[in-house]
Amino acid sequence: MTETRGKVTDADLAAVCDAGYAEPQIAEIIALSVQFLLTNFINNVAETEIDFPEPETTVA
Repeated sequence: MTETRGKVTDADLAAVCDAGYAEPQIAEIIALSVQFLLTNFINNVAETEIDFPEPETTVA
């Protein structure tokens, strides 16, 4: 959905329905995708500092 900028085919929707998702769940998937895209765009523009530490690397 994000790769095609929201332009999905009937086959795409059918595949999601065939996977067991109902229309309200599909709407929620779309809404969450939009939320994540929006917040990513805002953070990219604002150059938000990532405030969690880098993962520690361990040498085995």
